[in-house]
Amino acid sequence: MQLPILQPEPTPPAGPESSAAPAPCCARHEAGSLGWTCPMHPDVTSPTAGSCPICGMPLEPVGGAGDDHGGSDFQRRLAVSVVPAVIVFLLSMLPMLARMLPIGEPLWLTALEQAAWAAWLELALASAVVFYGGWPILTGGLAAIRRGRPTMFSLISIGVVTAWGYSLVATVAPGIFPEAFRGHHGGVGRFFESAAMIVVLVLAGQLLESRARRGTTAAIRALLDLSPPEAVRLAPSDWSQSETVALAAVREGDFLRVRPGERVPVDGRVVEGESGCDESLLTGEPAAVAKQAGDRVLGGSLNGAGALVMQAEASSAGSLVARITRLVREAHAARAPIEQLADRISARVVPAVVLAAAITLVGWLVFGGEQGLSMGIVSAVSVLVIACPCGLGLATPLSMTVAVGRGARSGILARSSAAMQALATADTVIFDKTGTLTLGKPQLAASGRLGEHGSAADSPEAVLRLVAAVEAASEHTLATAFGNAAAERGLAVPAATQVQATVGRGICGEVEGRQVAVGSRAFLEERMPVREPAAADAARERGATLVLAAIDGQPAAWFALEDMPRPEARSVVDSLQHRGLRPALLSGDSQAAAAQLAAAVGIDDATGGCSPGDKLREIHRRHQEGRRIAFVGDGINDAPALAAADVGIAVGSGADVAIETADITLLSGGLTRLPEAIDLARQTMRNVRENLALSLVYNMLAIPVAAGLLYPLTGMLMSPMLAAAAMTASSLSVIGNALRLR
Repeated sequence: MQLPILQPEPTPPAGPESSAAPAPCCARHEAGSLGWTCPMHPDVTSPTAGSCPICGMPLEPVGGAGDDHGGSDFQRRLAVSVVPAVIVFLLSMLPMLARMLPIGEPLWLTALEQAAWAAWLELALASAVVFYGGWPILTGGLAAIRRGRPTMFSLISIGVVTAWGYSLVATVAPGIFPEAFRGHHGGVGRFFESAAMIVVLVLAGQLLESRARRGTTAAIRALLDLSPPEAVRLAPSDWSQSETVALAAVREGDFLRVRPGERVPVDGRVVEGESGCDESLLTGEPAAVAKQAGDRVLGGSLNGAGALVMQAEASSAGSLVARITRLVREAHAARAPIEQLADRISARVVPAVVLAAAITLVGWLVFGGEQGLSMGIVSAVSVLVIACPCGLGLATPLSMTVAVGRGARSGILARSSAAMQALATADTVIFDKTGTLTLGKPQLAASGRLGEHGSAADSPEAVLRLVAAVEAASEHTLATAFGNAAAERGLAVPAATQVQATVGRGICGEVEGRQVAVGSRAFLEERMPVREPAAADAARERGATLVLAAIDGQPAAWFALEDMPRPEARSVVDSLQHRGLRPALLSGDSQAAAAQLAAAVGIDDATGGCSPGDKLREIHRRHQEGRRIAFVGDGINDAPALAAADVGIAVGSGADVAIETADITLLSGGLTRLPEAIDLARQTMRNVRENLALSLVYNMLAIPVAAGLLYPLTGMLMSPMLAAAAMTASSLSVIGNALRLR
């Protein structure tokens, strides 16, 4: 049966004059601003509060933001039900407790047992508890039965209604019961105290579970509450004029002022001022990041002592915090295969429990003698209550929620619980090269003379100074490498004039009266004959990018530029191999460059010259070999490979991460958090399996005890009250085990 998914209605964008409420990423979240979801069935969502159409549980706010609607409802019903339930319990249990004392049988005890008013008082109080306090339980259980998918509330409802209904008949028409049903003083036994106390214990258990679930999402709520509710917007033509607007009114291109100690409203770029921003909750970077004109800033980061003027590059709905908000919504809605397994188990457990309760009743009728019917009813109700699969339903969602929260706190963002399971079972990790295993910033690795012309002053370092001057006018990625190399060597770079660039080939210009040409071998050979020395050929064979330079029409120097490995790449690869994973490299660079990098970081399996389509086909080939693949890339250029892999992982920082593409995003630290993410995924799956085992073993042991298996040995039956307490203890044990992941 397809689970109903009640998606929240989209919120229309606010216009320039709109007074709409702040977007969901505002700091002051109201309950349900991200929608509502069922804790037992996370793929059931709704734009408004209510009850789950499957299990009847009150829906809770997505991400745990705001007040706990479901918890407060349980708390209100529990507060009203406790006193009546305790009175019913005392009226029912005082005679039994009094007989246990060595004082004989007092007269008031006999009078209490024979008093008609006591039975009617129990009926009135127990009815209030059952039909007010237990209303969500009864309606949820009945709705599930009507849909043909009985749930834990169905079992509890059947048990409570059976105990209450039997007691009602015993109170209203006790004469219809045979003598075997009558007690010491001729009265028929009643179970109002069981019905009332079961409701109270279930409400208490649900309240505790609700509070525990709120605790598991603390890290995610901290991320959702980063952005301020308002922003100071400046007039485009006069920054001295400003207005305070709701965050939802901020648009791309707006100029905003960020005062010292305030949070940055949205993602953008600094246009004036200097400061340091604390981005730790977004990227995990503990130190404040220096910001000045031209630098990117992240919405939600905390500004330091300086004042900034920034230009918004995204609205509140497009900021990193908003994308994390959407991630939380998706993480609640998407379900892992193991969660579907728990659903299938639960769907079979409920009918099996009802059958076990029926067999228990029949068994007592056949073998229980004169008290067989009354003892059979008690035992059957106990079976229905104690076998409630609450822990089974909570086993996977709780563990996954705790894991997502812990990962978010460490800078590891998982899109869904399915991604966590896929990462836990992966046996191969395939890396992209540029920007993933490397820094993505070419650096000058080697240089040498080119030809035998030129003066002694035209050493490679002297030529570097002139080349850096010409490249300063270029926007090519290699140009930065020459500028950085000159700065590292303390070279003063002069200004270049008459600069002309040929796209994809080279650049030339005049520096200090000398003609400088820089580019590929083909670019220089258009102007002069070129002969590369053996050292330059060797650098090219290693995969380096070779750039040649000529001065005044004569070959002068060659430069080898390489994209250097990330400092942590080797240790991360070693860590993966230690964990039993097979690392591999797929690169768009040449085979020589791929092999060179792979050898440097300790990877034996490297393939170069791969287009995005080639990477996709290679992943499909490995899938056919039975491999479970995690692909690590930049999340944008490698989108086909990320989608084809069992789990895609994006490496980035701040606003550059591709949250919308990857299943898991490592917000900071480069690759260093990859082993931690794998460990977290494996710990989560182990925790889920432990929770499932706890629930199943509990049910297997508890049902025979509740049915009366130990009665011949001990002479005691488990009452429905004790069964309810044991059921609650089972659920809390699952919650406690899940919280260990924190």
